[in-house]
Amino acid sequence: MGLFPYLNDPPVFLVAFAFAVFGLMVHNLFQAYLADRYGETAPRRYGFLSLDLRTHLEPLGLVLLVLLGFGWPRFVPTSLPGRKGAMVALMGPLGFFVAAFFYGLLARFMPYPFGEGLMLAQRLMLLHAAIYLFPVPPLDGAKALYAVGGYEARRFLEQLSAYGPLGFILIFLVLSYTGVTGAVVQGLAGLLATLYRFIGL
Repeated sequence: MGLFPYLNDPPVFLVAFAFAVFGLMVHNLFQAYLADRYGETAPRRYGFLSLDLRTHLEPLGLVLLVLLGFGWPRFVPTSLPGRKGAMVALMGPLGFFVAAFFYGLLARFMPYPFGEGLMLAQRLMLLHAAIYLFPVPPLDGAKALYAVGGYEARRFLEQLSAYGPLGFILIFLVLSYTGVTGAVVQGLAGLLATLYRFIGL
C-alpha cells in the first residue's frame, strides 16, 4: 500500500512521488481556476492559482501519500453556494483524472525510471479521483453534496465531519479493505482505457 514499498527502487519512487505531488497541485489548480472564473476572489488572493509548493502542499498529506498511497493538499478556500460550489468541488477529482490521463500517455514514451514512475503515479491519481468523489468530509464529494443538498444532507455531513481526520482515515481504510474504492478505481481505469483507444493508443 502506498509508495513505501517502492523505496527499494529509489528512482521509480522519486519519479512517482514527484508526479503524485504535482497531481495534488493539479487538483487545487482546477478548483481554483473555476472558482476564480465564478468570481470567487479567495483562491487568487491566497495564491492557489500559482505553482508555489508552499501554498498547495500539506506536510501530513505528503506523509500519508507515502505510507497509504493517499494524501491531500491544502484545501482551496471557496464559499460558493449551490451548483457553482458543487462544480468547483468536483473539479478536484477531474484534476486527478486529467493528471492520470497525461501520466499514462507520457509513460508510453519514457524509459526507466520515468515510465514506471509515471504509471505508478497514474494509479495513485486514479485512486485519488475515486476517493475524492465519496461524500465523506472533507472530500470534494462531500463539499459538492453540501453545496446542493438539503438540510438533512448537510446535517449528516456535519455529523461526519465532527469525527475529524481520524474518522476520515477510518472510513478510508474501510472503503479500501471492503473493495468499494477498488471498484470505483476500476471504473475510472476503464474510462481511461476507452479514452486511450479513442485516440488510437
